Amino acid sequence: MLGICVLGIQETAVKPNKLPGRITRLAWIAPLLIAAFAARALADGQRAEFARDRVIVRLAPHLRPAATDGPVCVDRGPIDASLAKWKARRAAPLIRDGCRNARPAAGRRLDRTFVIEVPAGSDTAAFAAELALAPGVEQAELDGLGGIASTIPNDPNFAVQWGLDNTGQLGGVPDADLDVPETWDYTTGAATVTIAIVDTGVQADHPDLAGKVLPGWNTYNNNSDTTDPHGHGTFVAGVAAAIGNNGVGVAGMNWNARILPVRCVSPAGSGTESQCAAAIVWATDNGADVISMSLQYYSGTALLRDAVAYAYDSGVLPIAAAGNGQGPIVAFPARFPKCMAVSATNRNDALWPGSNYGPEMDVSAPGQEVYSLWKNSGYQLLSGTSMATPHVSGLASLLLSIDPSLLPVELESALISTVTDLGPEGFDDEFGWGRVNALAAVRSVTPLGDSNCDGQVNVLDINAFVLALSDPAAYAALYPGCARIRADINGDGAVDVLDINEFVAVIAGA
Repeated sequence: MLGICVLGIQETAVKPNKLPGRITRLAWIAPLLIAAFAARALADGQRAEFARDRVIVRLAPHLRPAATDGPVCVDRGPIDASLAKWKARRAAPLIRDGCRNARPAAGRRLDRTFVIEVPAGSDTAAFAAELALAPGVEQAELDGLGGIASTIPNDPNFAVQWGLDNTGQLGGVPDADLDVPETWDYTTGAATVTIAIVDTGVQADHPDLAGKVLPGWNTYNNNSDTTDPHGHGTFVAGVAAAIGNNGVGVAGMNWNARILPVRCVSPAGSGTESQCAAAIVWATDNGADVISMSLQYYSGTALLRDAVAYAYDSGVLPIAAAGNGQGPIVAFPARFPKCMAVSATNRNDALWPGSNYGPEMDVSAPGQEVYSLWKNSGYQLLSGTSMATPHVSGLASLLLSIDPSLLPVELESALISTVTDLGPEGFDDEFGWGRVNALAAVRSVTPLGDSNCDGQVNVLDINAFVLALSDPAAYAALYPGCARIRADINGDGAVDVLDINEFVAVIAGA
């Protein structure tokens, strides 16, 4: 017998004698919807899996589940009938306290997205298809399952970060790297930039992260526990932002960036797309500048798409792994237009054999046999697109360290336009536009001639340029924190008399 919903009603009840007729008239659509949901599960070679204890629902603006101790109540009509039929036991808003950026949240309907929980093992495809027929339900979809892109452990004594500086020391191709040491001549990063690590959590007291991990959130358990029982998230954080030049372990891309840990998966590394979506929204609302997601899902719910778009439209760049072991298919969220997709390369500038790829690719980065942090203050050698992604996230944070005003579209442009082209000329499905080049990307956002680091190129730079050219010690004393390499106007890696003519031309045109 159905429970009776009497609280929080926000829509005129459907008369009981009208309900059966409407359902009867629409009954022919249900098999098509169920088939559509099933087809999504079979898409991409049956890679997609869905939760059997919940569905994602977006309600019309005037509807909200009522807070009651009894049955889940929404409309005292078709929706409640379906909820009762499927024994729905909870309807929770995706974002418990609401999105901080109300306008983009409303535009993406994140403010009226709910996760409806039903008994484990339910036929959620049929449930979602039935809910989709009800007036007031704008969208009902399955909640995709996924999690961290599985990594391939290798010999743990490998301690050379070839992806940052490859001299051929391990038999690879010299310079098949990101030119990071040269990049650090321009900037080692700023503490004003925050990278959200949406993953398994982060070990905040790891010696190579000490003092830089901010309080975060756990959308898997809905609490503040962001410790890392797995190790994957700590690894990713290390690639992006381990402290450099501290005599400990390894150096990350950005030595000074803050890490915002957002745990969205279980200790084993699995979770749902709604948990990932909630993590993206939380990171966006809590100070992230870049969101790094070494995660892979294969259903691509509209909710996850909209959470990614919410971040991007709020000025935060999402970057995600293309995924592992599935060949010519880019995983979600990387596949979405407003998320950068990253494939993995090896030390020979070839595609790592386990990397996913496809037409939605953007860039590639080192991902085979990468050495970074691990749980319990350890270190680990791993391979995967999970390892490639934080190289790009860390690089994006370096660009923001130089120019904090860069919008996601500008960050994307800087990262893509400065790549080292691999594979066929131009874009290809394996490498995207190419392997990111940190030095070229950083130079592209550094104002040529801004020798005094005030963000402008004008006559005030003349004295700084002369000092950089003639007296490096005096330059360092007068302009602390300003990299002398900024006076390398011709880009040959040296500050010398060959830069003078170029500097004069830049100042004259300023």
